Amino acid sequence: MLNFSFVSPTRLVVGRDTHKQTGELIRQYGGTKALVHHDSGYVKTCGLVDEIIGYIKEAGVEVVELGGVVPNPRLDLVYEGIDLCRKEGVDFILAIGGGSTIDSAKAIAIGMKYDGDVWDMFIEDDGVVRAVETEPCMPLGVVLTIAATGSEASNSCVITKEDENLKRFCDNDLHRPVFAVENPELTMTLPAYQTAAGVVDIMSHSFERYFYNAKGGNEFTDRLCEAVFHTCMNCGRILVDDPMNYDARANIMVASTYSHNGLTGMGRVGDFASHLIEHELSGEFDVPHGAGLAVITPAWMKYVYKENPEIFLKWATRVMGVDMDFENPESTILQAIARLEDFFRFLGMPVRMSEMPEVGIIGEDVMRRMAERVRIVNAEDCTIGAFKHLNADDIVEIFKLAQ
Repeated sequence: MLNFSFVSPTRLVVGRDTHKQTGELIRQYGGTKALVHHDSGYVKTCGLVDEIIGYIKEAGVEVVELGGVVPNPRLDLVYEGIDLCRKEGVDFILAIGGGSTIDSAKAIAIGMKYDGDVWDMFIEDDGVVRAVETEPCMPLGVVLTIAATGSEASNSCVITKEDENLKRFCDNDLHRPVFAVENPELTMTLPAYQTAAGVVDIMSHSFERYFYNAKGGNEFTDRLCEAVFHTCMNCGRILVDDPMNYDARANIMVASTYSHNGLTGMGRVGDFASHLIEHELSGEFDVPHGAGLAVITPAWMKYVYKENPEIFLKWATRVMGVDMDFENPESTILQAIARLEDFFRFLGMPVRMSEMPEVGIIGEDVMRRMAERVRIVNAEDCTIGAFKHLNADDIVEIFKLAQ
């Protein structure tokens, strides 16, 4: 186990009718005038946004509203939000929605306290992530309506610069939400495809931490990751047949938060190559992030497992239920990856780019363009990943496996 420091300051408020506490929570964290940020979609048309605004006003908090968030949230709306908050004197931001809305709110919150262009925090210089100093960001809270990204308690924020099809992240503890309201009933009207994409995303956040390449054991965190996998697979299967199952929704929702608040990464180094590769796929073709991960993650596994087959064998036998083939351990791993793909298909997810209507069959030139745009995180050799360092040639091969 590696040395680590763990912090998760986000207050979770979980259960039925918890969204009715939103106004009082904002007051508790010093809010007097709140920006309510959402996607202008179902959360607005079904009346949820207006209902929550009512609770906020009952608590004596003024409200400014900004809709318009789209999947793979756009930088232009972040700029609009920053300008609006400054003009209106907003001192708290509330995101009502899922990861896209939360990330947009995070970018607005941190941009409010920065004199320069907020995009400075999302780009790199000469392949190295740019270091930007800023004041603590404006406090923000979340009313979660989809279990997926874990952004409700993570330090991560992902924004797309649409004119360049460029999707970039900013990891900063300053923009962790101060509270997250999680009422599983608010997720019951989600389309099955969105629920499934969320399950994949949750699993991926712990995959990125589980598959590490270091000597020494980390049994405790291994088991935490495995709990996320089992919860997502068991409850994901339930929700395919019974989408109104409260307990399955609740477990998936809590798994979303704890899969990406840092808990499953304690004492190990996260890989996150699959996420970085998928960012280029969704940046190029605007595919749903969870669907992209369903395609990229198994392909990444097939390409890298030989770097540390022991951890893949642990996952294959303890999570995927594959009997160990001692004469041919490699077949055990490949069977586990195949079972993972079968599970994704059962949920209704694609597992190949050719199965995605937004993508289809693409040429190696497109793969190369995306591979060369992936954000570099290992400055010493201009690669991504911790489990296996991957250069552009490696990433092209992963795209081919995902084709």
